[in-house]
Amino acid sequence: MKEYAKPLPSPDADTKPFWDGCKAHELRGQRCSACGRFRWQPQPFCPSCYSWDYEWTPLTGKGVVTSFSVVHHTATPSFKEDIPYVLAAITLDGTDGHVLFHSNVLGCPWEEVKVGMPVEVVFRDASADVTLPVFRPAAR
Repeated sequence: MKEYAKPLPSPDADTKPFWDGCKAHELRGQRCSACGRFRWQPQPFCPSCYSWDYEWTPLTGKGVVTSFSVVHHTATPSFKEDIPYVLAAITLDGTDGHVLFHSNVLGCPWEEVKVGMPVEVVFRDASADVTLPVFRPAAR
C-alpha cells in the first residue's frame, strides 16, 4: 500500500466504533437507545434526552450534499496535489437530518457538485489501521 501523506484521525473512546466500522467498509452512526435520535458527532450522552445509553447502527451510506466549498488554495503541502477539491456537508439518509457528515466528493469534476446532489459513501484504505469514508455521486 502506498504511504498516505495526509493527516489521519486518532480515534478515541467515543469514535473508535465509527472508525472500526469504516475499516470494515461499513458506515455507522451512534443512536440513542432511549429516544432513537442519532448523535453526531459521537459523544457520551444524547443531546436530546441526555441518556447515556446508545448503540452503533449501520447507515445506508447515502445522502445529499447540503452545502459545499471548493478549496483552491491550501497551506498544507500534502493537500496541494488535490487542488481544487470539494469539501461538502452531507446529510445522511435515514437519520432525520441529525447526521451531517463533512467529507470530500470524488468521482466528478468540482464544477458539477451541487446542493441537493445525491451521493454515496466509498471507502479509501489510507493505511493499515485507518480507512476513510469519502463520497461520490449516486443515482437516485
